[in-house]
Amino acid sequence: MAWTPVRLSPVEYVNEPGILMQLNQIIVDKGYQRPIILTDNTVIKATSAYLPKGFYDHHDVIIFNGNCTYPEAERIQSLIKNSDVLIALGGGQLLDTAKNVADKLRIDLINVPTIPSNCASITTKSMVYSEGSHEMIGRQRHPVAVQLVLVDPTLLRHSPTNYLLSGIGDTLAKWYEIRRRLNVAEAQGAILDIARKTIEISRDRTLAIRNLDQIDDKTFSNLLDTIFLVAASVDGFAAARGRSVAAHSFHNGYLKVTDHPQKTHGEIVALGILVQLAIEGETDELIKLIAFYRRIGLPYQLSDLGLAPNTSDIQTIAADMVKPDNARIQTVFHNLTQQTVTNAINSLGGDVAHAISTV
Repeated sequence: MAWTPVRLSPVEYVNEPGILMQLNQIIVDKGYQRPIILTDNTVIKATSAYLPKGFYDHHDVIIFNGNCTYPEAERIQSLIKNSDVLIALGGGQLLDTAKNVADKLRIDLINVPTIPSNCASITTKSMVYSEGSHEMIGRQRHPVAVQLVLVDPTLLRHSPTNYLLSGIGDTLAKWYEIRRRLNVAEAQGAILDIARKTIEISRDRTLAIRNLDQIDDKTFSNLLDTIFLVAASVDGFAAARGRSVAAHSFHNGYLKVTDHPQKTHGEIVALGILVQLAIEGETDELIKLIAFYRRIGLPYQLSDLGLAPNTSDIQTIAADMVKPDNARIQTVFHNLTQQTVTNAINSLGGDVAHAISTV
């Protein structure tokens, strides 16, 4: 018999300035005897000053190869012998890989996000990509929650702006996509009420940002909580109703027409939100959101992603979005045609940029 659990993760979450300086003591307090570290060389350089002195020298370290693939998870798994906790420091693909590895080995996982680009550090799922074309080929669901997530805002303050934009775009999508499944008559009950509240917080906290260069510490810390903890909670409470729709489908289609994306995951998803609004005919909301994008620096027109209207690339993306096996779309837009999606994407060409510039 099918059953739908509520998934709560992580077991513990800490967002405090300087928390990473306590990592050695945290390992001791938790009773771990054989920790092993998963990270990469870029992260080692960026984080060493925020960790206990000599942290990477005093622990066994595995260097991540850069992509969340099945072979990479298997490689890392083969290198871990008798460890009782995996401590992962890095971005979304590294943290997703860590979840795959910890799940297979049945050991605890401590995640340390080093960029504010998405909620991968917290969710109980991993997105897996192909080695060659870097297309998403799998979505792993893990039965055990992440044990601990440590967020140090003093470290994340120094992240490149495009990663913060990614986090904002990916978090905004929680509202614009998931509202299609939650704001319906049959979505009843206290648990789905919590899910609705979390997508509202995701929307309101992100749209309140006025200038990325002038965020005070409290606002920034709250934004991190929104990107990491609040956004991830939607997945746990909403279950199947929390699945993404057109914005992420646009992202996945876009990756099939470019080998080297010019923007981060969340920035591409942000443009995908505009595509969804165009599909829905939500013109007023589209105009307001484009104005917000322009103010903070998110992509708002096709050229921002290296695309042009009325090209074969647009046709390819639209065809991918309306494939019969694309459950993201088919469970919400039942009769969506390729031409409708093509028209929606094309509407974000040069003309929209001119129109919005007068708003």
